[in-house]
Amino acid sequence: MFSSVHSEVEADHERGVLEAIQAGQTQRFEELVSAYQNRLFGAMFVMLGDRQDAEDITQEAFTRAFLKLEAFQAKSSFFTWLHRIAFNLAIDLRRREKRARNIGKVSMDVASDTLQSSDPSPPKQSEQSETQQKVYDALAKIDPERRSVITLRDLQGMDYAEIAEVLAIPIGTVRSRLHRARIELKELLADYIQSDSPGVRKGGSVP
Repeated sequence: MFSSVHSEVEADHERGVLEAIQAGQTQRFEELVSAYQNRLFGAMFVMLGDRQDAEDITQEAFTRAFLKLEAFQAKSSFFTWLHRIAFNLAIDLRRREKRARNIGKVSMDVASDTLQSSDPSPPKQSEQSETQQKVYDALAKIDPERRSVITLRDLQGMDYAEIAEVLAIPIGTVRSRLHRARIELKELLADYIQSDSPGVRKGGSVP
């Protein structure tokens, strides 16, 4: 959905903001919040399936990032580092609750406000919205480990190295989980894709 998570322009601007914050201009941290909060919330919402949990994790991730900013060595982008903090918090939340979580039906207003937050295009037409909803519903049924990889790659636009860093797994594991997640997603959407194909009637027969 995003052609590039972190362009050179973004990277240069980010470095300048981080240097200013570390030099004492702490109010500029709000620039980082404004730049990344919607993307981060979108990823957390897909992972946790609860809007309040996603909001809490997003807020806590920014708070921890601010408090630990002196330890940030810029070996990766701030965006990648922030995601790792958030994903660790999300994992801790699931462990504390000690129960399986089900990803609820993602309402289209949330999808529009979060995962597509940086897209200035007009609202989707009904057919596109239905397709998007089907994708989110299918993602909800994928194992959380694979869902996290496909979320970061296909919804957040991260490269394999960034995903490996966020999830603390080898790049090879990223590739295998992503491959399996895409197969699962294709299988889950097979009936919908077939029924939506031109010339295919509701009963599945082709005239």
